[in-house]
Parts: sequence; C-alpha cells; structure tokens
Amino acid sequence: MRRIAFLLLFIPAIMNGQINRSATEFAKENIQEYVTSKIFAGYHYQPISYGELKPQKERNPDIVWAIEHKFEITETRTGDAKKQSVEKSHRFMFYLDRKMKVRRAETFYSD
Repeated sequence: MRRIAFLLLFIPAIMNGQINRSATEFAKENIQEYVTSKIFAGYHYQPISYGELKPQKERNPDIVWAIEHKFEITETRTGDAKKQSVEKSHRFMFYLDRKMKVRRAETFYSD
C-alpha cells in the first residue's frame, strides 16, 4: 500500500518535471533561431547561459513566459587590410507566448 501511495505521488512529479524541461528546451531552440535570424543575422552566435523559464503576468495576454539569455556575438571587422574578430557579450530578456514563440526581446547591456 505504501508503494502505491508513493508511486501516485512520485509519477506526477516526474511527469511535470519532464514537461517543464521539454518546454525550456523548446524555448531555447526558438530563442536561438530568433537571435540568429532576426537580431544578429549573419554573425556567429555562441550561447553562454539561459535563465529559468518563468511565468509572466503582464497586461499583454500574448506574453506568457519570460527567460533571460546571455550569449556572445562574433563580429568581423575589416580595417587596414586586416580582418579582426571581436566578441561582444549580450544579455537579453525574451518574452514568449503559449506556443514558445518569441514575442518581444529586451536587452540589458552589451560589452
């Protein structure tokens, strides 16, 4: 009887954790696509870290989730017949809808 009670409590916790992990992974993929195709198209993108996927309560009903993301963009600059690669760090907050599509992005700073 204890085993059944344990399983009844344990299985939903595991399933909920898996759903959250899958949603986070899907959000990360969509953010990477958004950064490389819309914000920094044509630049080399290197993800550094992602924050937690957090529920968002805003006036805009389209925005349901928010996640912070740090990444580096490598820019190639030409000058004096030399090409230089410069890495810039960026920190953005991405706001997503129910389907994990990016609806808005805000930057905090860039180095």
